[in-house]
Amino acid sequence: MPSPSEYTAALAALPGAGSARLARLLASDHAEAAWGRVASGTVSCEVAPATVRDSWREAAVDTDFEQIANVLRSEGVVATTWHDAAHPPQFVRDLDPAPIAFRQGHQPDPAAPHVAIVGTRRASAIGREIARELGAGLAAAGVVVVSGLALGIDGAAHHGAVLAKGVGPIAVVGSGCDVPYPAANRTLWRNVAECGAVLSEAPMGARPEPWRFPARNRLIVALADLVVVVESRSAGGSLLTVDQAIRRGVDVMAVPGSLRNGAAAGTNQLLADGCAPVLQVDDVFAALGLDQAAQAQRREAHGTANFEGDVSTVLDAIDDGPTSIEELIERSGVDAGEIYAHLARLELAGAIVHDGARVRRA
Repeated sequence: MPSPSEYTAALAALPGAGSARLARLLASDHAEAAWGRVASGTVSCEVAPATVRDSWREAAVDTDFEQIANVLRSEGVVATTWHDAAHPPQFVRDLDPAPIAFRQGHQPDPAAPHVAIVGTRRASAIGREIARELGAGLAAAGVVVVSGLALGIDGAAHHGAVLAKGVGPIAVVGSGCDVPYPAANRTLWRNVAECGAVLSEAPMGARPEPWRFPARNRLIVALADLVVVVESRSAGGSLLTVDQAIRRGVDVMAVPGSLRNGAAAGTNQLLADGCAPVLQVDDVFAALGLDQAAQAQRREAHGTANFEGDVSTVLDAIDDGPTSIEELIERSGVDAGEIYAHLARLELAGAIVHDGARVRRA
């Protein structure tokens, strides 16, 4: 007999089975019972029109549960419905709930603070650098970093969170959990799944069709206690995420950028419209309501004294004035991909502070 996860995956793969129809189908039934109604042709007309119900019954005849089980097992994916304890509770409470979700990786802790870091795919170098620093600083302090694993800001934030080796991040993607997208982030996708979670409401094998990404954005916001926009163009997709946040009453913060940087036009407008600025990771902690005592406890938990190895080397490379990341890499010899995690630990320990695009000793 198929497992609940396999029944759930089969339901998600039904033709024309969007979240609204699946919500009606699963309103009172668990996955196995819902599948029984699909296969027997006894789905009510309130769930879907006759043409859709007929297509579901035909699809049920051809469904190969052994193949579904093999795909889920090989990819390390679990499929849940909102009746399952492992289903993200934020997806159930949302304005536009996700009745089915696929998870690759660990079950997220809903009690931990969650911050969404979003921004443009065509990010500037400084924008990616800031996103990495925020991702690393938050993850090292026990905050779950949520983003969409896209190129640019999203991927940079996830990269920083992974390097911090703190609490695992969450990526909410717009394709099946077995279809890494974009291809350039395949390794990052795997790293996020190993230390955190990759979530999707798209069935296994689903391609990254354009319409899936606005739907994905609502789930990013559903998970978030706070949204931070690092860079967004004046009509960027990140502003659609901001709209979703406004609908849900989730606070939005923005990182200021140069007036000459087109990638920051949207974020600068958010600041002009009244969003709070993010100048350093402590601004995010303050917005989350983490007081100085709590921040000190988090810093102590991640080590505040006797830095060793590369962390000590990086600290020694910071002179008395502001020091750029490029200067730190050159002086310390530490790999560029690792330096953000070391800086995050130093900042959390109160050893350094940010000064614009540079760092300096506290």
